[in-house]
Amino acid sequence: MSNKKVLMLALICGLLTAVALNFYLRSIEQAATNTKLQKVIVAAARIPERALVTADMVVFKDVPVEYVHTGAVTDAGQVIGNTTRAEIEAGEQILYTKLVPEKDTGSTMAYSIPLGMRAISIAVNEQSGVAGLITPGDRVDVMGTVDGEIPNIDPNAGPKKSTKTHLILQNVLVLAVGRNYSEPKPAADNAKDKKEQNQGGTGTVTLAVPADEMQFLVAVGDKGKLTLALRAPADKSQEDRLPVDSLEYLK
Repeated sequence: MSNKKVLMLALICGLLTAVALNFYLRSIEQAATNTKLQKVIVAAARIPERALVTADMVVFKDVPVEYVHTGAVTDAGQVIGNTTRAEIEAGEQILYTKLVPEKDTGSTMAYSIPLGMRAISIAVNEQSGVAGLITPGDRVDVMGTVDGEIPNIDPNAGPKKSTKTHLILQNVLVLAVGRNYSEPKPAADNAKDKKEQNQGGTGTVTLAVPADEMQFLVAVGDKGKLTLALRAPADKSQEDRLPVDSLEYLK
């Protein structure tokens, strides 16, 4: 075969290859264009377990519909501000099952503690615990009564005993009553459940206390007596009350 014929055959083969490649690339492009995509939320970086999800931790990503997990979250509002139940790897689709909603107690009470707060349990009885009528989700004021001494006007006499009651905390969230940290159950529940809800009158009540107030609360509870006052749900008022001295009422 002459060189001219070989060259011609090579050109024909090259042309056919180019045409085939062009058709192939067009088919791939067309297939990609016809692929239905869905926006899902994925982790921008590794998110550890029990972490509060913030906006910078997640990104939207277009994923072919057939590869979208059935439990994938597509609404940023259902991710940001919630807590992770399990670790989420970078690039992983965020699933509902790996999140604890903001108002959900999750598997432990720790998930229900508001940010900046600490859970502290105090002992109560029928009198100091509002007769056991407090339930999780209620709001209370905390008063502390502490014994002390004040100087006597008569220098020859000893100090006078003084008992002062302070308004320590106001509008505090009740996280748990006894071991019950769920929301109060509806009236249709059985009598046993209702009885368990009311056992806080002679047990413990766990409060969500601001972090900068927890030491003061513990100190007063250690030296004196704590009493709870139940608030109406709509009452958000804050009052500036001076301590009350028992001696003022004994004159």
